[in-house]
Amino acid sequence: MNLTIGNDVALSFGLLFARTGGVMSALPTLLGVSMPIRIRLMLAALIAAALMPLASVTMPAAAGITPIVILIIRELAIGLTLSFAASIVVGAVMTAGSVIGGSMEMNSGAVLRGHVEAPNALSDGFGALAALLFFVGGFHRMLILALANSLTVAPLGTLSVPDPHHLISLGGRIFALALALSFPVMVPLFVLSIAQGVIARLAPQVNILVAAPAAMVMAGLVLLGLDAAGLGAGIMRAWTSVMTQSMEWLNG
Repeated sequence: MNLTIGNDVALSFGLLFARTGGVMSALPTLLGVSMPIRIRLMLAALIAAALMPLASVTMPAAAGITPIVILIIRELAIGLTLSFAASIVVGAVMTAGSVIGGSMEMNSGAVLRGHVEAPNALSDGFGALAALLFFVGGFHRMLILALANSLTVAPLGTLSVPDPHHLISLGGRIFALALALSFPVMVPLFVLSIAQGVIARLAPQVNILVAAPAAMVMAGLVLLGLDAAGLGAGIMRAWTSVMTQSMEWLNG
C-alpha cells in the first residue's frame, strides 16, 4: 500500500467513521428526530469504534490526497444509501396519512402552520408513529447489523459498490405500501364522501358545508381507532420487509 495516513488503523477508523457518519447524518432527520450534530458525531464514532474489529482496508496503489478524498466520498455514499430504507417507510406512512387526512378534509397544514413538509397533522402523527415503531421493533439494531455486514460486502478502501438497482427498485414500493396502509380507512371515507354528495343533491336545504367536515373528521377518527392495531402491524411489516430487502441488497 503506497498511500498511508499515519497507519492502517487510523485510516480504517477514518473511513469507517465516514460510513457510519453518513448513516447518522440522514437517519434522525428521516425519522423526524431532532438531534444535535455533536450527538450524531459521537454516536457515529461509538458505532465505528465498536465495528473496528471487522474493519480492514484494501487501498489502491496510488499517491496523493485525491484517492483518500474519493474513498471518503464513497463511504459517505454507502452510509446514506443504508439510510435510504428509512425514507421509503417513513415516506409511505406519511403519504398514507396525507391521503387519509385529505379524505377527512384535514389538509390545512399549509394554511395554519405556514411552511410545513406534511400537509396535515395526521400525516405528522403517522410519521411519528413510524419512527417510534422503528425503535420499538429493534430495527435500529438491524441497521447496525447492516453496517457490520457492509464491511464484508463492500470492504473499506475499494472503489466498487454493491449494485444499487435492487435498492432503487425497492423505492418504487413506497406508493404500494402507502396504499396498503391507507386502504382500510380510505374506502369507508370514500363511501361517506359519496353519501355527502347524495345528501347535498337530495336535500339542498341541509347546509352540508357546515355539517360534513365535522362528520368526516369524527368518522375518520372512529375508523382510525378501529384500525389502530392493523395500522401498527402494517407499519411493522413495512419496516421488516424494507430492512430485510436492504440486507439482501448488501448480500448482492
